[in-house]
Formats: sequence, structure tokens, C-alpha cells
Amino acid sequence: MKGNHYIFYTPEEQYPGMPHGEMCGDIMPFYWEGKYTLFFLYKYCIYAVETEDFVHYGKCRLILQNGSPEEQDWHAATGSVFYHDGMFYFYYTGFCEGNRDKEGKYEQAVLRAMSSDLYNWEKDSDFFFYPDTRYFGGQHWRDPHVFWNEEIGKFCMLITAAAKDGACLRSGCTAVYVSDDVRTWVYFKTIYAPDIFPTHECQDAFQIGDNWYLVFSTYSRWWETRYRMAKQFDGPWETPVWDDMFDGRELYAAKSVSNGKERYLVGWQSIRKDCSDEGEFVWGGNVVVHKICRRADKTLGVAMPEAVRNDFQIPVPINIQQVLGVWEEGKEISGKRKSGFGWAQIGKISGNMLMEGTVVWEEGTQALGLMIHTSGKKLEKWCQLRIEPQRGKLVMDRYNRIDGDQSYPDERMIRLEENRAEIKLLISGNIMQAYVNDTALTTRCYSAKDGGIGLFVECGSVRWSSIKLLNSISETMNSKEEQNV
Repeated sequence: MKGNHYIFYTPEEQYPGMPHGEMCGDIMPFYWEGKYTLFFLYKYCIYAVETEDFVHYGKCRLILQNGSPEEQDWHAATGSVFYHDGMFYFYYTGFCEGNRDKEGKYEQAVLRAMSSDLYNWEKDSDFFFYPDTRYFGGQHWRDPHVFWNEEIGKFCMLITAAAKDGACLRSGCTAVYVSDDVRTWVYFKTIYAPDIFPTHECQDAFQIGDNWYLVFSTYSRWWETRYRMAKQFDGPWETPVWDDMFDGRELYAAKSVSNGKERYLVGWQSIRKDCSDEGEFVWGGNVVVHKICRRADKTLGVAMPEAVRNDFQIPVPINIQQVLGVWEEGKEISGKRKSGFGWAQIGKISGNMLMEGTVVWEEGTQALGLMIHTSGKKLEKWCQLRIEPQRGKLVMDRYNRIDGDQSYPDERMIRLEENRAEIKLLISGNIMQAYVNDTALTTRCYSAKDGGIGLFVECGSVRWSSIKLLNSISETMNSKEEQNV
């Protein structure tokens, strides 16, 4: 099984026609003794892979084999791992589609496995936690997330559930059960039921400072991971006024993991059907990791993990080539085009590459950013990381979406201050991951590859400083090792 073991991990290379279930889905991160173990869904089973830095990954291994079509875990699915009193506990979801609409049976149930070493797991055949129909409907009952809650002095289990008599596709809620020993669970309360989403999937709750944060994913509009804030664990939970997402509309099922110092968000970036820009987004994809940052107003932003940034150390030559507008090179690179689009190429994309720099812009500038994967004498192909200051938008777009092309550009809201932004752009295969200050936008482009990279401005002027183009140490070493084999 040859996978992509570089930063955006997946157990298999992508290929046209890639079937559902062959992709990396619903990552369940767990930190233990200096290593992150990423448990994930793959081929209807649960696998795991280890990393110390979110750059280098080991060989993935099977953790929980799915059962037969008659067993509750015909599909083994999302859960969480917790350590207590010398034992690792894995609470996970058992899906059995054959139980649907059968009296006395349920399609979904919470199951349990145990291990003494994180490698060898034994299913607890006596544990079946079926939907608690005293309080909830019987359809949604999955994604158990277990953690120690210092505030209430008990272990908590968050469960994806639905209100018993909720409105159609609006009954999603966060059910909480508690335990003194991580083995026996009793109902605590429903801590969040906004009557907005069909479900709150792959939930996670944690404290930073004096605030609680509740993370969940929903699929009612896009693939999306959202969060809420509260002063205490049982709420009331508030929606951040400006933006309640960590990334764009393709990051899903993201959950957090802490090493005791930093907290990281780990999810998957959806692929498109047939690996085509025109294809629908489908379930599963590549691992995406963000470092979680708490802002002064207590909302959450994200940053590139330090180990990922530090892996890019090999300079790539910068060569300014003016194409449109007026561009000047000195200690800074300045560009202007007062009444239209101007751009200059600064280098060539080669392999996994990081571009970083600082940009400031003249008040009133309509748009600015990066041109990526540029090619053709008349700029026939390109992708664009686009900042629109007056609209508070961060956009990733691609070339020539005309003549009936109804695909949308990826975009996010962004707060910009003092007409200034710190930008990092990581390019790896068809993935483009941008950080603008503490706002991330990760997306893909299948049809435009390699090519050039440049700067652009629309109806205004910009000044860039501290620009770097860097290749990866790890990729270079891997290439040399492959050549020597």
C-alpha cells in the first residue's frame, strides 16, 4: 500500500474513480509519550499511523477489523481513545445498515475496545451502548468522544445525537454522558441543541484559558468544521460573531489533540470525484493539521505547525518578471495597477514548496495576493490566492470558470488590520494551503500543476517584503533515498 507520507497524509495515492472508503476519513488523534497516533477510517475498518511532527509518518496498521454484515460493527467508525488506570479505551461507532427499521435493533451504536499498548486491541463483546430513546431519536448515535472534565470532576462522553421530536434536518444536538471509571456511563444533559443542523458530527470539547470550546462538523451545506464558545461546559454556547470555522468548506471531521503545550486540529481535506476540478466533493481525503491559536478576543484562529514550517529550508531562486502593471524591485517588491489587473512572476513551482512574505497595500486597493500554477503565454492556466480587503474576503480561485462552469471558488471571511498581512502558502501536489495572518484556507486544483508563482494587484498598489520560496528538506532526502535504491 503506497500512500502519500508527506505532510498531507493519506494511506493511498489518489486516482480517478477512487471509491468511497478508500480514502482517509474521520481522523481521531491521540497523543502519548511524544507521539501522535492518528486513528482513522479506511476500508470500513479503523487504522492508525504515527507521527512525531505532522511531517513524517510511519506505516499505517489495522487497529479494528470490521465485523460481518450481521454484526453491529459491520462498519467500524468514528470514536476516540482515552487512557485510564493502565488501560487504553477506544469507544467507537458500530454501523450495521441491515438493522435499519428492524424492531429492537439500531443502525448505530457505541462500542468499546481495550488495549494495554495502543497496538493490540480487543473488542469488548459485552458492551453495546444503543441510542438512549428516553431523550433522543434512534437514528443518529455515533462519534463518542471521551475526555476528563476537571470542571465537573467526571469523565465525559460527547455523542452525536438528534432530538427526539426535532424538526426535519434541524434536530442535531450534543448529548453528554458521564462516568467515574470510563466504563459505566449515565446521562448528564444535552449541552447544545440549536435547531440548526441535522447532526453535530465528530465532536470535541476543550478548555483554553477561561473558555470552553465545542468543535463539531456538519454536512447540511458544505463539508465544514465549526466551533462554539462558553464560559462553562454546559453552556450557554455562543457562536463567534465574525467567523466560526477553522478553514474552508472542504475540511471535515476535524478534532483536536494536545501535547500539553500546544493544541492541534486534525481533519481531512475532501477530494473531488474522479480527481477532477469538475467533480463533486466526496467523503474522505488527506490529513490536514492546524495549530490552534487563541486570539485576544478569545475566538480561535489557526497557524501552520512549527515542525511543518521548519521542514522548508532549501531556498528557491526568486526572479522578478513584470507582466502587467508596474513592478519595482529593491529591498521590497512594489506593484501597482490603478485601473485593472497587474501581476509579476517571481519564480517557478518545484515539488513541495512554501512561499511566505509580508504584504501591505494602499487604502482602497480592491484585491491582491498570489498567482499560483501559472502557465501559457497568455496566462491560460492559473490559480489565485485573493485577498479582498474592502469585502473582508479570502478567496482561492482557478482559471477560466466560464461557459456554464458552476463550480464555486473557495472563500472565507477574514479580518484585516492596518492594511497588512503575513502570508504563508504551502503547495503539495494538488493541495494549496494558505495562512493569511491566523486564517487558513485549504483547497485543491487538479488541472493546473507546477508552473510559475507570482504576485498580483487589482485597482491599487502593494508592497511585499521578506519574500521566500523554499523547498522541503524531507522531500529532497526522500528523493535521494529513492534514487539510491
